[in-house]
Amino acid sequence: MTAIEVRNLSVSYGDYSVLRDFSLTVDVGEAVLIKGPSGCGKSTLLHAICGLIPSVIDAECAGEVLVFGDPVQSLDVAERAKRLGIVFQNPETQLFCDSIEDEIAFGLENICTPRNEMAQRIDEMLKLTDMETFRFASPKELSGGQKQRAVLAAVMALDPKVLLLDEALSQLDKRGKETLCAQFAKLRREERTMLMVDHDDELVSIASRIITLQ
Repeated sequence: MTAIEVRNLSVSYGDYSVLRDFSLTVDVGEAVLIKGPSGCGKSTLLHAICGLIPSVIDAECAGEVLVFGDPVQSLDVAERAKRLGIVFQNPETQLFCDSIEDEIAFGLENICTPRNEMAQRIDEMLKLTDMETFRFASPKELSGGQKQRAVLAAVMALDPKVLLLDEALSQLDKRGKETLCAQFAKLRREERTMLMVDHDDELVSIASRIITLQ
C-alpha cells in the first residue's frame, strides 16, 4: 500500500527554483532517508508533503502530493495530524506551551483524545524520549536537544501514520542521538512509515532506502 505519492512536484520561491518535476513513492512501512547538500530542497519536500507548501509557506507549487491516496491539500488539519507528524529542524517553531506536559497534551486535546488515554500517552511519550524529568519544565529552560526531544514526544503522541523528520538529530549530543536512533530503529522494526532528512550518517542503518538530492 502506498503511504506517500509525490507526482511531478516543482517548488520555487520567487525566481529561486528548489524542486523541479520531482516524483517519489513511499510505501507503508518504508523508512526513506533523503540526503543532499544544503539548499537542494530536502526540507521543502517535507513541507510540501505535510501540506505547509503552499497553504502556509509562500511558494509557487506545481504537481501533486497524495497521502494514503488523498491530496494533502484536501485534508483538514485534524486529519493531517492523524496521518502525518513532522519534526522540524528548529524545535522552537513547535513549542509554545508553559510546560512539556502541556505541549504533549495540546495536540491530543485538539483531536479529542479521552482523558484517561491522554494521560497514558503523555506518560509513554515522556518515557520514550527520556524527558520524564522535564515533565513540568518550561520549554524556555531546555537545551536545544531537549527541545527537540520534547517536540518529538508531542508529535509521536498523536500516533501519526507517517513520521516526517527534518534533521531531527541536528541539535542533540551524542547520547541524545543514540537514544533517538534506537527509538527510530524500534519504529522501523514495527514498520512505521518514516521519511527522514539528514546531513549525517546516523540514520543510514535505519533506512530501507536512501535518496540523494543534487
